[in-house]
This record gives sequence, structure tokens and C-alpha cells, in this order.
Amino acid sequence: MIKVRMNRQTFKIALIKQNLSQREFAEKIGFSRSHLSYILNSRREPSPAMRRIILEKLKDYTFDDLFIIEEGKNGD
Repeated sequence: MIKVRMNRQTFKIALIKQNLSQREFAEKIGFSRSHLSYILNSRREPSPAMRRIILEKLKDYTFDDLFIIEEGKNGD
């Protein structure tokens, strides 16, 4: 199984550079702070739509900067 998760460290640096709190960023992208928190803590995966919106708002970063692709042990 393939999973996508946020690169938490890079994401936090990106917010600092834009002088935004996690709450402000969540509002800016149209998601709740709690949903964004679940994503950052790997409790949920970011949907393709959410990934696209995040990349649009954080233009100085690439997909590979902000997201990590993990493959399961069975190679699915």
C-alpha cells in the first residue's frame, strides 16, 4: 500500500517563512485547523485536492519538499 504524508518539518518552516500560524494557513486553504493537524500528525492522508491547494499556496516548495511517499512492506 502506498501512502502520502506531510513532511512536517518542511511544512512548519514554510509557515514560519510566510509568517502564518497553522490556524491561519488552514483558514487560507479552506480546511479546519483540526483536519490540518490530523494530516500533520499522520493520522490522515492529505487528499490529492488538499495536496494541490497546499502546493498552490506554498509556491516556493515542490511536492517532494512537502510530502513523503511511503510504500508498504508488501509492495502494493
